[in-house]
Amino acid sequence: MLIEPRDPLIVRDGRPFTNSPGARAHSLAFPLPQTLAGAYRARRGMEEGLSFPQDADRVREWGLKGPLLAEEAETGWRLLAPRPLDALKLGERVYALRPLEVPEGAGTNLPQGLFPVGLPKTGLKGKPSPLPAFWYWEDWQRWLLEEAPEGFQPKGHGGPTIEVRTHVSLRPEAGTAREGALFQTSGLEFAYRRGEGDGRPHRLALALWPEDGVEVEGIHPLGGERRLAYWRRGGPPLPPMPSGLLEALWEHRAARIVLLTPAFFRKGYLPEKDAFLGAQVVGAAVGRPVVVSGWDLKKGRPKPTRRAVPPGSVYFVRLPGEWSREEVRAFAEKVWLQNLSEEETDRKDGFGLAALGVWSGKPWRWEEV
Repeated sequence: MLIEPRDPLIVRDGRPFTNSPGARAHSLAFPLPQTLAGAYRARRGMEEGLSFPQDADRVREWGLKGPLLAEEAETGWRLLAPRPLDALKLGERVYALRPLEVPEGAGTNLPQGLFPVGLPKTGLKGKPSPLPAFWYWEDWQRWLLEEAPEGFQPKGHGGPTIEVRTHVSLRPEAGTAREGALFQTSGLEFAYRRGEGDGRPHRLALALWPEDGVEVEGIHPLGGERRLAYWRRGGPPLPPMPSGLLEALWEHRAARIVLLTPAFFRKGYLPEKDAFLGAQVVGAAVGRPVVVSGWDLKKGRPKPTRRAVPPGSVYFVRLPGEWSREEVRAFAEKVWLQNLSEEETDRKDGFGLAALGVWSGKPWRWEEV
C-alpha cells in the first residue's frame, strides 16, 4: 500500500505548539511507524463501521510493517532504506565499521561480551563526508551482502524536503492582519529534485504493508492540520530474502541485523539477554535515540514518552554453533523484514522492522597505525 501526501506532511516532534504569537510547529524528518499505524487503523475502522474508543482493542490487532520511503521510477515505485550506521565515508571512500579486538592492556566501559565497533586503523581520521540519508534498495542490499565492497558509492538522497510556511489571520472587514495571529509550520514535501538542472520533481511516497493484506484507498487526512494524502492499493512488495544470504549465515555462523524502522527494547539499546532469537549480540553501531510519544485512543490520554533505537542501527550477532541448517533458516525467516521489538503492541505498530546482512563473525584486529 502506498500513501502519497498531497500537501506537505506535518508529523510534529515533542516541542510545544501553542496559540502564542510567533509559535512554530516543527516536523520530524520522517514519520514514525505509529503515526501511519494510527492513521491506517482509524481509516479502516471507519470504513468497517467501527466506533472509537469502544473498538480500540480490535483495531490495535491490525499489524503493519513499515513505513519505508518509495520513489516513483519509470518502471514503477522503487524502495529506499535508511542509511546503515556501520557505513562511514572519509574523503571519497566508504568504510565499514566492524567489531574490533581490544588491544592487550586496554579496556572499554561496554557491557561484558560486547566488542567496540569502529575502523581498524587508528590512522583513519578526519571529518566524515555526508552519505545519503536514504539508499536505493539495490545499493542497500549490496552493502548487506558484501563485506565493505571495494569502490562502493551508494546512490540515494535525503528523502522528503522540509517546507516552511508562515500563516497569518486576516480581518475580512479590513483586509489587515489580526494582532498576534502569526505562526509557522514546517512540513515534509514528498518530492525532491536531484539538482538545479533537474526540472521535474521526483514523487515520493510511504510504503506500508498490512499484515492481513487489507489495504485502504482514497483521499484521506494524514498527520497534523488534517492535510490530505492519496492512499493507494498496491505499491512495491516486500523484497524477498536475497539468494546467498542463508549460505553465508551457515558458513560464518554470524550476521548483521539492520533496523529499518525505530525499535523498542526493554533494556534500552540491547534486546533481552543481549540476544535476538538466540543469536548473541557481540557488537552494535547505534545512533542517537528517537523520542516517541503519542495519544492513547483507548485511555484518552497521552502515552508515556519512550526512547527508541533509531533506524539504520546495526547489531553484530553470532549464531549458536550447534544450530542445524534448518534452525539457521528458521532464524533468518524470523528476522528478514519482520518487526523485532519486544512488546507485541510495538511490533503491531511497525516498530523494529529488520533485515539481515553478512558478517564474518571475526572481530578485526585493532591496528595501531
